[in-house]
Amino acid sequence: MNTNITPAVSASNGKNNVKTDLFVYGTLMRDEHVKLLINRKVNSVPAVLPDYMKVTPNNAFFFIVGKSGSQTSGRLLTGLSKEELERIDSFEDEGHLYFRKKAIVRVGEEKLECDTYVGNVPALQKTFGNNAEFEDRYEQFLEKKIDDIIDSIPTNRPDIARRVVRELIACEADNIVQSHFEGNYICKYIMLQTLREANPPSLRNLLETKELLPYAGNYMRLVSQHIVFNQLVSMLRRDFSNAVRLSEQYYRHGLGILLGFLLYNKNKDRIDALFKEKNLDTIVEGMGYRDYARVSVEIADLIYDRGQALEVIDYVEQNWYSTPTPIGAELEFSQLGKRAVCAEPGEDKLYDGFYWFNDFSMPRRTWRLGGHVDSHRSILPGQKRHRGFFEYALGRYQIVGDLSRPLFDCPWGMSVIINEVVKFLAIKPHSLHVSMELGGQHSNVTDKRHREEDLVCLLMLGGELRKCPDGKLREWRIYNEELDTNFKHSLHFSDRKCHFSRPDQDESEAAEIMEYKFMRLNSFETDYEKLIVALKGYQFETHARPISIPKAGEIEMPEQIFLRRWAKNPEPLDKAAINGFLKTVEKGLLEENKACKLDQRKKNILLKIEQELLAKNELISANQP
Repeated sequence: MNTNITPAVSASNGKNNVKTDLFVYGTLMRDEHVKLLINRKVNSVPAVLPDYMKVTPNNAFFFIVGKSGSQTSGRLLTGLSKEELERIDSFEDEGHLYFRKKAIVRVGEEKLECDTYVGNVPALQKTFGNNAEFEDRYEQFLEKKIDDIIDSIPTNRPDIARRVVRELIACEADNIVQSHFEGNYICKYIMLQTLREANPPSLRNLLETKELLPYAGNYMRLVSQHIVFNQLVSMLRRDFSNAVRLSEQYYRHGLGILLGFLLYNKNKDRIDALFKEKNLDTIVEGMGYRDYARVSVEIADLIYDRGQALEVIDYVEQNWYSTPTPIGAELEFSQLGKRAVCAEPGEDKLYDGFYWFNDFSMPRRTWRLGGHVDSHRSILPGQKRHRGFFEYALGRYQIVGDLSRPLFDCPWGMSVIINEVVKFLAIKPHSLHVSMELGGQHSNVTDKRHREEDLVCLLMLGGELRKCPDGKLREWRIYNEELDTNFKHSLHFSDRKCHFSRPDQDESEAAEIMEYKFMRLNSFETDYEKLIVALKGYQFETHARPISIPKAGEIEMPEQIFLRRWAKNPEPLDKAAINGFLKTVEKGLLEENKACKLDQRKKNILLKIEQELLAKNELISANQP
């Protein structure tokens, strides 16, 4: 047997070119994890470390401790530079969680000297919760890196804590983290420039614009409200990483924002009172944008309670269920209803149609929620201001470039978040769009016409049946031409789209989705779960075509003509038509779940759908001339 030991490092051309071999035995055994840290693929070979035992506790990462006669299998990363080793030291929190020590490993018959990380057991046990994963650790590593860069940025306001600065540039910081997760390494210089350019606006300069003065207090309240919300989400992510973790195919903040809304609204009365007490709903002379941010962060600290957070987490976990279909949602708000996109200056007395949205840096405050102003038309690059709806595109993490991921796959969770958003925002709700991925055979959308009675059932579940001033019952959204929003001014009931999650994707890699756009977003608590389940079952059984843009030569699609006629004069369905729709939904759900029969939860939802249809049908019958 060869008893010679090969040194751990080799030197060439001086100290800066010293290379080190490193024995790893946990998450860094995976090439993709190493590449995320040092931006290159490292050569590695299987290796065995004698006289060390690997420990895999439930509440910490793997670590090794010395034990005579034991051995640990892993891999030997070869040829690491001094800078690369320092980066891995930072990731491993060397000197606190782990100590890097010299060791001898076996690679085949050869013995090699190398470095390895030995666990600091007490520190590891205190640091991580159950089932800590590489993604959590890597995100913490990046967050620390960003915090170090923030500390290096000069400031003329030492009273503004780093945490406040971090909140104000959180959008850019998250984009950096997201880019790293996608394998796009960003060097420290670019990080520094990106974060420096994310300065908040000068409130003093803004207030020199007389036209915005009547709305400034309302905007600063909206700014403060979103800062408190963001801080609550950040604290939930910090303290309960397991509770907010989702598969990488979903928007990584999806569960966090659901929990954040629940926690915020649980304390809404107290937060509103604090806003009043601290004058966050008005313009105070001498207070700058950063001052409002500082007070908002302080309010979040006053509100946040770990025990209450655990109650919210338990509530979600008790009711959560997964389905095979990723879903998303867009929510529109305006004090003006459909006039939002054609409003005159000053018509909206609270926000002036969100004309000043960008001036108050609202895209950065609403970054977790896909917040933007939707004018239902193309906005030219550089066009800073326009009026329209305040929209949350949940799951969209980059408005410019339109990059998004589905929020999650739980219809109950989606219903909860929709209702909580309405409570949170306190701006008149307008419309709701629900999207679902069309994976596998579900992407086989036919050109077959929808059955008219099925469209009626969908309207009874998600439309708005109400009496007009003339006393006539109508489906108001279609009758009021609120769905005539595409460039041909045809009724926009549903649409087939591609959603991109990375800027380098082409259409073959994008997620194909069907988006239903006809729903009213209600101001009162609404069970959207049954609507979402009905939409999925209907789509997956019928492979229904989108109702949007007519074919060449058609003024409108037959479905659009029917929907307008029915909305003007709703007529009830017979029981057979309702039963037919229910059977269609049931078949689609069985297909979605690859099941022979529905579980009890889905049976209960199907029963709720039936009850809703019968109640709406009775309402229509009672209002026949």
